Amino acid sequence: MRIYIPDMELVGALKFAHDIYEKIPDDEVVFDFSKMSNFDPLSMLIMGATMRNYRMQYPEIPFKIGGHEGKSYAGTMGFFKYVSESIEIGKKPGEANGSTNYIPITPIIVDKLQQDEISQGNYMVVGDLIEKEAGRLACIVDRGNKELHKLLTYLIREILRNTPEHADTNTMWVCGQYWPSFELAEIAIVDEGIGIYNSITQNHAHKEYITDNEKALQWALKAGISEAFKPSMKPKSCDVWANSGYGLYMVSEICKHLNGSFCIVSYGNYMLIENHGIKYGETNFRGTAIRMRVPSKKISNAQAIISQIARQGELEAQTIRNSFKNVSMPSKGLMSELNIE
Repeated sequence: MRIYIPDMELVGALKFAHDIYEKIPDDEVVFDFSKMSNFDPLSMLIMGATMRNYRMQYPEIPFKIGGHEGKSYAGTMGFFKYVSESIEIGKKPGEANGSTNYIPITPIIVDKLQQDEISQGNYMVVGDLIEKEAGRLACIVDRGNKELHKLLTYLIREILRNTPEHADTNTMWVCGQYWPSFELAEIAIVDEGIGIYNSITQNHAHKEYITDNEKALQWALKAGISEAFKPSMKPKSCDVWANSGYGLYMVSEICKHLNGSFCIVSYGNYMLIENHGIKYGETNFRGTAIRMRVPSKKISNAQAIISQIARQGELEAQTIRNSFKNVSMPSKGLMSELNIE
């Protein structure tokens, strides 16, 4: 059976992830890349993980790669070995150094970040580790723009720190691209954890009105909504990194504020927010995926943007039942930039 891989743009990738599991292989499967020409970051992460899961579903069936000639960019990004380390094409994820235009597919493993710091004689809490790693990744595509660097660091950090807190996994995958002709940066982050719905409905305070996967995506982007919420309880003041349910809200609203776009994908559904509105659709991604696109030319003061959205969120949270009413310290900006008493 030959499966043609479509162009790696978002909607096509989500459809691919939806449709592939309906295909029942016979004696062998060939993933054919001959009709594919572009490689967007989130699409690579979704399609690569989908192909990997499909292969694992049929362990006795041989799988081959075809039509990959001339696809050196995907190889450099680590795409083929992201599908399977046994594929002898291109670099391993994280092996390429990246450039001013791209972050290759890179695994982020929280335990490994901690071990690396300890081996250098440093001890850092998870939040600080993730902010440091987010800053390293942002440097690759920030074009030397200080304010873009701050904002990308903040956006990456807010998504990365959600995973160990809510996804029941400490492994994430990151990929990024900067398009100079459009002055546009895209950062994509995925995990293969329990998903938004399973995470948020662990809290019985939310379970009565979050009745399906699509509603879970909608509620996850509201101000102050978190699996960690408990009625009549305030966030732990002793833990500066305590969750307050504003991470996804802040990131999605910042993307909207900048006339960029934001997409969240989790298991059977996706939600795409762009200038012309919100689009919902069905897919089949076994985990959670986030895409952030921000136009760099609109960024002059990153902290002012973050502060404005945080104030807006606290006002909105006043009208939402079972929500944290106050933004946590990290969601107010970069911890390395804020003055913490």
